[in-house]
Amino acid sequence: MSYGLRSYKTSRANTASREDLLILLYEGAIRFLERSIAEMEAKNLGEHKMYLRRGLAIIAELQNTLDFEKGEALAVQLFELYGFMIHQLTQANVTQDMSHVRVVIANMNTLLEGWREAVRQVKQGQDLPPDPTLPRRSIGGVA
Repeated sequence: MSYGLRSYKTSRANTASREDLLILLYEGAIRFLERSIAEMEAKNLGEHKMYLRRGLAIIAELQNTLDFEKGEALAVQLFELYGFMIHQLTQANVTQDMSHVRVVIANMNTLLEGWREAVRQVKQGQDLPPDPTLPRRSIGGVA
């Protein structure tokens, strides 16, 4: 990746709102997991594992940043769903069965669309309460 592109992406992440950061994390996880499948199909095991680990790391960070005090039942449900996804990716790593990765991608896409809609409504000023399940601390050094 060129220095300019890397700088742009870093700047974009550093200036993103919490809601936009959440969207970026979901998009990144999905992109890494899709690349993982492509690399496995191309028989590039090292690249496959690298992308699988990156997707897994994002999901683990999403799970670790849930705010259970504010999120209550929703935060618990997301914690369990992220745990399921982490288990699926672990199984994919052990068995090299990409159906586990595809299940996670499908779940992440469903959640991503829901978050996009919620963010769109918030930005349009519709009455939605603040979402307590958004990351409550910096992620990867990004506030």
